Amino acid sequence: MSDQSANPLIAPLLALLQRADGSYKVHELMAALRQQGAIPVLADDEQIQLFRLNFLIMNALYQLQAELYEEGWWLVISTLDIRLEPLAETPDASHTFALSENLRSYYLDWQVFWQTGREEVEALLASFWHACDGAGQREEALALFGLAMDATPEAIRRRWRELALAHHPDRGGDAETFIRIRWGWECLRG
Repeated sequence: MSDQSANPLIAPLLALLQRADGSYKVHELMAALRQQGAIPVLADDEQIQLFRLNFLIMNALYQLQAELYEEGWWLVISTLDIRLEPLAETPDASHTFALSENLRSYYLDWQVFWQTGREEVEALLASFWHACDGAGQREEALALFGLAMDATPEAIRRRWRELALAHHPDRGGDAETFIRIRWGWECLRG
């Protein structure tokens, strides 16, 4: 995989985005791709598989963003907001383009895809969990857990255990759902 034609997710992602009534979150795109049977096996290791899948999705999105920009469309790319909108409705698109240059460069570098191993993936995850402390993330994590904003630490802990047991891949659960739940736990356990 060294060029756009090698990324098998470009066409299915474009079709999803063109049909969308609103925006997607990255994990929702993963679920929709899985439902379509569009997700390739990328590694035997579950963590590396998830890393590479996320990489392919982001790689495809950044490739599409550049192409669609030339056609008069802006592809908003944010973890919680991925959507197409007419370029005329996005006057600051070129500014946003420049702001995301480091992230774009990272996801367009195929060496990252092939050379990132288990240790690097674990370090990236640890860094992500550590950085997870914003108020908006807390609100989203509480909603994910199905808890009210005033949930007690004990209620959060109890709900984490319930969800972890129900969704852990070793118990027949979905790895992506479990990772999302773990994200919520890391945001809330403060």
